[in-house]
Amino acid sequence: MELKAEPYTLKLRPDVQKSELSLRSNLNLQWCGGVLFNVMAFKNMANKVEFDAVLWNNEAILFIEYKDSPSVYKNLEAKRAQQIKGISRNIARAFGFRRYNFIIVVNGIDQRAEKGTAAVIPLNELAGYMPEFESALEELDYINWLLSKYDRQENPAEFTRELAIKELKTLHDKIEQSNK
Repeated sequence: MELKAEPYTLKLRPDVQKSELSLRSNLNLQWCGGVLFNVMAFKNMANKVEFDAVLWNNEAILFIEYKDSPSVYKNLEAKRAQQIKGISRNIARAFGFRRYNFIIVVNGIDQRAEKGTAAVIPLNELAGYMPEFESALEELDYINWLLSKYDRQENPAEFTRELAIKELKTLHDKIEQSNK
């Protein structure tokens, strides 16, 4: 099976690894309408990223990477986890989701943590885990921040031509970056 939303293509890896069975049996599926396992994501058919599970409903999508031991988890660099989270956001946008998240689930750890900007969840907490989603639309978030900054009654921000140009350039760069 192949799902496409330019420039991304999602393909399913046909094999089921025994180490991933505990992830499948512990997933909380109550909130979602669909799930895919062993998803390989390609951008323009290059730069492969793998997700062990992708869950979604009408409003949001959750990408999961599973590590079956703390030692395997420790080999994942924080920078790489942050890159995968960014790729997850871009895939969510391409497929029309306004909200998304990327989490790392680890077997054998006792408490939640963070790797890069990704949440790390112990496998034993996954059955009751309800995802918290972030906006996939960074530009809209920035516009909302600007509106609240200039519309607040208490401690209003000073509006100058230079500041407006600077903030519009920032917005321009965000829009340009998302359309690459």
